[in-house]
Amino acid sequence: MAQQTRRHFLRITALSGAGLVLGCERTPGLIGLGEDGGMSEEGVVEDAGVDAGQPLPPDEPEQLAEAFNFPLGLASGDLEPTRGVLWTRYAGMATLRLRVWRMEADVYAERVADVVVTPGDGGFVHLDVAGLLPGLRYRYAFFEENGQAELTARSAIGRFRAALAPGQKEKIVIGACSCTKQGNTPVPLRRAGERDDLDVFLLLGDTSYNDGADTTPEYRTRWAANLGSPEYRTLRASTSVLATWDDHEVTNDFNPETIDPAKFTIARACYFEALPLRRHATEPDRLWKSMQWGDTAEIFVVDGRSERKPSTRFNGQPHQYLSPAQFAWLKEGLKASTAVFKVVMNSVPITDFGFSALTGDGWLSYSQQRTELLRWVEDEAIEGVLWVSGDHHFGSVGQVSGFGAGRQALEVLAGPGAQGANPIFNLLRPPRWDYATGTNNYVTIALDPMTKIARLEFHDGAGAVIFGKDYTL
Repeated sequence: MAQQTRRHFLRITALSGAGLVLGCERTPGLIGLGEDGGMSEEGVVEDAGVDAGQPLPPDEPEQLAEAFNFPLGLASGDLEPTRGVLWTRYAGMATLRLRVWRMEADVYAERVADVVVTPGDGGFVHLDVAGLLPGLRYRYAFFEENGQAELTARSAIGRFRAALAPGQKEKIVIGACSCTKQGNTPVPLRRAGERDDLDVFLLLGDTSYNDGADTTPEYRTRWAANLGSPEYRTLRASTSVLATWDDHEVTNDFNPETIDPAKFTIARACYFEALPLRRHATEPDRLWKSMQWGDTAEIFVVDGRSERKPSTRFNGQPHQYLSPAQFAWLKEGLKASTAVFKVVMNSVPITDFGFSALTGDGWLSYSQQRTELLRWVEDEAIEGVLWVSGDHHFGSVGQVSGFGAGRQALEVLAGPGAQGANPIFNLLRPPRWDYATGTNNYVTIALDPMTKIARLEFHDGAGAVIFGKDYTL
């Protein structure tokens, strides 16, 4: 285990606003100590008489009762080796405090953050907490304080693991799901949330069905209908998440070229508001990013919705499913990655299912970019690529293409988590497809960098493994 040094712990007992995300309009700031042991560029540290050379005393947050003022629970996301975004929505009036602990098994070994936060519009808090140690496990909770600065109640207690540092090669376990519709119960997510071995969970799109919403209150109401469910509360407290969107986060089958700009702006703001996401430093509306777990895996979060241009399918221009900037970023990122596994987190599948060419919806309808990307991976001999997608309302594992570019590529469709089955899955048969199901499910992907084996398992709402297989990538 890495040794704790004075630069890796902090105590922040007051925050003046710098470094705190209030609502959905600002980029999360860093709270913690810089590499030289001083204050981070956006954090505010108050000298409370604590010896900076000694760890803070551990706590036992379970002794406090859980408050009712955290209707959507809490969440963590965009974990890096030394920082991560912590999130909640607070509905109370008390002073709010965040505490984070480094864990040794189930023992609260050390408190590493202690922050007073002020929720922004809508009660949302996004806090980018620094000072973590790579690969270690942490717990966190938000607390209510009375007028005497005494802790009186708390949120649920959340868990996360800091990402591995460059050079580290350790086995990690990724969870994934898609398509969880209000009115249906996402029971598989509860089962995923009952686990303690998931290092990160991928939300592959259609996390919330917001069709019919136009205003900020309407979008917030629809997000709350999903995220406030016991299943989502359990999942998001249990591990960190990475997210991309599909169409229903905005509205069904929305076209970026024709949608009302005001509606789209509101939908995008509420998307960032509802999830523990880190905004890009210079392009705050950009969704695509990569998150690296040491030399084990690099996860490429793709935005296949908001930058596409459906008109290019018919006007003789080069097809644009991803913007030129995102497309170049993905190609070069896959080539340059030092990770054993390159996980492409994609809302709509890249697999040729035949019918998908007719929908105008996914990669197959933008065949030029699809073929170029798949050929790029093959021509550059990029190993360890795994496509992970959702959208189609069935789960499957199979070859991306029956012939030509993508013939050797593998894609897993995760979910749906709470949807009716698309009967197309009944047509997916060996040898091209190893498995297909209409059962509501979540998927786990255990990545072993030493053997280069990815263990794929589908889990149903009872938590049972309904399919499992090892793949060498």
